[in-house]
Amino acid sequence: MLYPTLFIVFCAGILQGFTGFGYSLLALPLICMFAPAGWAVPVIAVSSLALNIMVLSTSWRNLRLRGFLPLALAGMAFTPIGAWMLSLLSDTAVRVIIGITVAAASLISLSKWAPHLKRTTGGMAITGALSGIFNGLTTFSGPPAVIYLSATEADKGSFRANLSAFFLALTIVAIPSFIGTGVASAENLLQATVYLPAAAAGGVAGIVLAKKADSSAFRRIALIALSILGISGAVQAIV
Repeated sequence: MLYPTLFIVFCAGILQGFTGFGYSLLALPLICMFAPAGWAVPVIAVSSLALNIMVLSTSWRNLRLRGFLPLALAGMAFTPIGAWMLSLLSDTAVRVIIGITVAAASLISLSKWAPHLKRTTGGMAITGALSGIFNGLTTFSGPPAVIYLSATEADKGSFRANLSAFFLALTIVAIPSFIGTGVASAENLLQATVYLPAAAAGGVAGIVLAKKADSSAFRRIALIALSILGISGAVQAIV
């Protein structure tokens, strides 16, 4: 599984660097085609550390954590619950959830749908809780947070920086959660660090490509491909 996974995380890194999204959405359903979800989720979490750190290192000056604390604290608190669910659910159930989530997130992004909401402490906490559960279960912490923050018109200058810090914090919490729930051992997670360089290299390549090409068309194609991948992954898990 080493070389196929290395190739997948590299390609997912390119997508993330080029468009700013999609690392887990692309990597996880592809890896689940030949590996159990319980193995793939921790691997994606560990390998995503490199990308989260890269993005945060370029935007940390725009961090405005005070308004995002309810989101971050709730996300960190509920991540272990998602990891616990991962330890209980069957591989088929997790793969179906992964496929449906990938397809739904991609289709929502394609439609550019976003409700208009008022940002409140309660709304941030609920969104953070959903993100945390999805983070522990599938590593997909992004969709609930991105949809809510976009709907509440968060300051664009701090949007990217705060999300990067949020994703990094949830990933850091997820790793010991996987160990505590028995999803993965410390040795397994340490071995997963072999995929960090591939993810980082892909991210750098994507950033370089983004400076030389228009990412809007590629972003649309990627979302369509992810929608198809998510639906096919869910169907494959069932049959």
